[in-house]
Amino acid sequence: MNTVYYNPENLPIENVTISTANDGVVQIIKALDPYWVEKKNLILYEKPPTSSGMIIGALDSWRSKMSLYLENLKWLLSLEHHRFWSTVLYHPQCMDSLISFLQESSPPYIPPHEAKEIQNLYEEIRRLVFVAFSRLITNKESKTQWMTKEHMASLIYENFIFTIPVLWDICLTYGVDNSRHVSRLVEAVYTLQPRYEGDTAQALVFVHEAFKYIILQVNKDYDCEDPPNLPETFKGFGEIRRPTNSKGQEKLTFDTLRDLVVHMLDSAMTLKIYVEVYSKGVHILKSTNFILSIVQVYEYGIPHLYEKLEEVGDPTRVSYTEVEEFIDLTRSELIDVFREVLAVYKNAIFSGEGNITNNVECYLSVMMDALSERLLIKDYHLCHPVHEDIDMLRQAYPAIDPVKTDFILQAIYSNLDEEIPECTQRQSEHREINGNLETLDILSSSKDIDIPDNVREQSLISEVKDILPHLGDGFVLKCLEYYEFQVDRVVNSVLEDTLAEPLRKLDKDLPIIPEDPVDRKFLETGVERLNVFDGDQFDIMTRDDVDLSKIHIGKRKSKYKDLKDMLNDKTDVKTRVDIYSKYNLVCDEEALYSDEYDDTYDSDGIAPTKDMADDPRRPFVTPRALLNTKKDVEESDESESEDEKPSQEKSDRRDFCVNPEEMRARREANNARGRRKPAPARNIDVAGAPKGQGQTKDVLNNRDRKEKHKSSRANHNRRQGAQWKRSQGMMPS
Repeated sequence: MNTVYYNPENLPIENVTISTANDGVVQIIKALDPYWVEKKNLILYEKPPTSSGMIIGALDSWRSKMSLYLENLKWLLSLEHHRFWSTVLYHPQCMDSLISFLQESSPPYIPPHEAKEIQNLYEEIRRLVFVAFSRLITNKESKTQWMTKEHMASLIYENFIFTIPVLWDICLTYGVDNSRHVSRLVEAVYTLQPRYEGDTAQALVFVHEAFKYIILQVNKDYDCEDPPNLPETFKGFGEIRRPTNSKGQEKLTFDTLRDLVVHMLDSAMTLKIYVEVYSKGVHILKSTNFILSIVQVYEYGIPHLYEKLEEVGDPTRVSYTEVEEFIDLTRSELIDVFREVLAVYKNAIFSGEGNITNNVECYLSVMMDALSERLLIKDYHLCHPVHEDIDMLRQAYPAIDPVKTDFILQAIYSNLDEEIPECTQRQSEHREINGNLETLDILSSSKDIDIPDNVREQSLISEVKDILPHLGDGFVLKCLEYYEFQVDRVVNSVLEDTLAEPLRKLDKDLPIIPEDPVDRKFLETGVERLNVFDGDQFDIMTRDDVDLSKIHIGKRKSKYKDLKDMLNDKTDVKTRVDIYSKYNLVCDEEALYSDEYDDTYDSDGIAPTKDMADDPRRPFVTPRALLNTKKDVEESDESESEDEKPSQEKSDRRDFCVNPEEMRARREANNARGRRKPAPARNIDVAGAPKGQGQTKDVLNNRDRKEKHKSSRANHNRRQGAQWKRSQGMMPS
């Protein structure tokens, strides 16, 4: 067919007709007509073979078939707008070929194929199938090729192009790694055709029946005719009936259990992704009371799946571990479904979208449904603490029903056998009376808490501002901290103008300055400084008395040229002369000690001065040198008649210092004695006797000494020699 699409008036495709000549006969055909469908065989998609049970040539056969499938996709996407839609609507194999991939594709919890070529081919097919479904919701491709949204909504709904199973399969196949595009696709389908919301409600009823079937299967005692003992909410569903004389055949097997687990995992993961990409679907889940189904399948299905697995499975097999992991993943996905449902209402409350009161009531209603059983809400609270959400909701919406919130918290913590957190208890003590929040005295009279949490501070600030609304939050917080968080003292001090002096200097409009996250980060990591000047004497951000004389730009020039100049500077010494002169520690240079003057006996017989004798603080004490003077004189007379002895050469211990004349004489005698007897030369022989004849002890000692001290001689002191030459001006520095 070589007919050219012609639409000069830019009409929608449902109103366009095309003229075509066939054997000389001109025909007028609609743009959407079976006439434009080519006779082409469109095959279905098949799963790639895995390593288990693979026969020879299976991979090559699959590769050849799927290459043809890939070519069909490329051909379909290359068609013009009217031919593409005509093929989708009137080709008997087109939609079956596309949907077959969604039904047989690998779910996210299955690892990719081990063969890289197979996986690459699979990913290319996966991409083109998503492009094809994206084209099916595109009503306008150009000015001349487009259709009205009303007509498209009718086509995709009446011809079953999009159904709820198809949308859910798209979510499961593409929602993990391409959630943004999947969200646009699902949103466009529900926007084009609102009747899909009713279909979604019917599909959820089917899922509820599937969960019911799984619960009955794992709770049933196959050796007993009585039905399982389940809650009243399970009444109204058809009981599973066994054929007569077929008890042994109908007993649960490992393969049947694996199928139940996989089906449950598919449903849970699909619902989680569906709620993530289409938040409006939460209202459908709530209207059909599907939250209760999730709670019940978690309570009566998950624990019994573990029990049945231990009964019919072999722990040594890999398949046993795989099924156990699937059950764990199912458990996680069901918790995530519940979390996503609550997150939709919380986000609407915090952002102010829609009716906040209705969103709060829906949130509390979902929580109350979860409290109908114990296991789900217990595990959810361990993963996502409920009291934190309740505290945030109380801050965002103070008019929240305290009775319901208290009941929810008490039910959760009684299930856990734990006490409600302290901050949550304080929040629950707030009550709304006559439109005003009233705080119990326990908040204002608690003195055992030095640093209250943010929630308590905000509640006390709001209580003060109910009476004094003109004050700033920061000023009120400073007053509360000063008066130990007693509201009555703060209010009385402000009204009576008796604030403490530190509070009077503050600005009454002072706001609350939030904590710097950078400071908190550094405190958590143990690093208290951002740079070397934080908190020290040069920190101008926290100090007002910085000594600017110690701050200079560039390299500071010293007032001394070198060390010798600095040592010669006696300015500081001269400033301290008056201090030391008071203690007679400083004298004139003329009174300095002289070596030529012998002052050994100058102190004999000198009596203390009048001032010193009369001073009661310094009693007179006879020096030890003046004691027994008479005895010393007699001994000295006797010693003059005796011959000179070596003992006389020794100095008297009572002398305060050695006689300088004796010291000089002794030094001259030592020098004369040294000149007469020169020191003998030291033997430094290291060569010794020839090899093989043995060496003397002196030679060995000399060798050892040379080895130890060789670094101080020869070429080892070149650096010292260079430094000496440089100091003498013999080489440039």
